[in-house]
Amino acid sequence: MNPLRFVFSPITDLTRAVLLPFKALFVVGLTGTINALTYSGVWWFKWVALGMGIAVLMAFARAARTLLLLALVAWVGWKLYQRHGEEARRRFEDWVARTQPKAAEVLTALQGSRPQGSSAS
Repeated sequence: MNPLRFVFSPITDLTRAVLLPFKALFVVGLTGTINALTYSGVWWFKWVALGMGIAVLMAFARAARTLLLLALVAWVGWKLYQRHGEEARRRFEDWVARTQPKAAEVLTALQGSRPQGSSAS
């Protein structure tokens, strides 16, 4: 099993939902033309149309499931941001300010790490 399936599956579902109707039209049109040119009293291409229609509906259902899942994830993220967003952002910025060295500290550390015989250019 491909471990990246969970990453690419939503993209595949959405692209299939967009492209499959065009592929179905091409296949049904081609088989309809072949059936018309070789007509022997039976219109068999209707079964191809039925199968392709079912495939298109299933692709639409998978795409709808993917879009609903993405909408749910976005909604949960929005609710979490509403509840914890500003406070979490403030705490993170305070933590960054505490842990980042000041410019003067960096300069003194760099000047102190030079070898004794070197001169600044």
